[in-house]
Amino acid sequence: MYSRAAFERQVQAVKEVAGREGRILAIVSVGLGVAQLVFVRWADVHLEKNTGTTIEGIVFLVYMALVGWLLWRMQRRTKAVRPKCPQCGRALEGLSERVAAATGRCDACGGQVIE
Repeated sequence: MYSRAAFERQVQAVKEVAGREGRILAIVSVGLGVAQLVFVRWADVHLEKNTGTTIEGIVFLVYMALVGWLLWRMQRRTKAVRPKCPQCGRALEGLSERVAAATGRCDACGGQVIE
């Protein structure tokens, strides 16, 4: 069971982790997106058409895989710091988190979350 202060610290930790991971995701995706555009322009000028298209496709797939991995990592890390119901173990997020903050109880099992 959480004290009110511990619950609020946990909610704040979720916001901090989500903000940090979101900034990393934004910087990497925008930075690599711009770099990819520069590479495509360079490849159009310096490489043969078929070779350039193949390399551009591979680079794009690697870029998308990296962005997908960063999204997955962000979700995993925010879920790890979310407050959990002491009775059922469910992570409290979104509406469940707000219900727990307002009532002190889990909306799934009704168990006491906040003293």
